[in-house]
Amino acid sequence: MDLTKILIISCAAIVIYIAFLVLGFSLKGKNTKAQNLEDKN
Repeated sequence: MDLTKILIISCAAIVIYIAFLVLGFSLKGKNTKAQNLEDKN
């Protein structure tokens, strides 16, 4: 594999990881609100 392919794949993986991290933090309270449960924190 070329170095450029490795760099492209690793950059894409980091971008996807950050996107899921941001989505996880922004949607953290939605599940408990939908189930009408109290937030434990």
